[in-house]
Amino acid sequence: MPAIQTMFKDTFLEGKKIMAVNITKSYPKRHDSEGRGSTYECARKYWKVSKKRAESIQYVVAVSDGVIVAIYRPVKWNESKDMPGRLEFEGEKVREGQLVGMDVTSIFAGHSNPVKYIG
Repeated sequence: MPAIQTMFKDTFLEGKKIMAVNITKSYPKRHDSEGRGSTYECARKYWKVSKKRAESIQYVVAVSDGVIVAIYRPVKWNESKDMPGRLEFEGEKVREGQLVGMDVTSIFAGHSNPVKYIG
């Protein structure tokens, strides 16, 4: 398992400001009648983070069960209308290539916070 600081070496994420989000709870149910409908909706919503810090993020990496499932480039951060005090982003999906399916278990190992900043 690579160290968090080097796990994206030699990829387009190397040296970038990344916010990894753990969507393990919402991702498996995304297509259920009460689910969020898509991986994007699971990844973009309801994060308890600083707006100032969020606005510096270049990429959001969505992780479910320790594996990358999608990567997004946030364009805009807004306060959630559904959950005041939490942020959500508007963004575009990035072509992830070899990164989808990558084991990144170490990002959230031993942490209960579903958000981890890298870089």
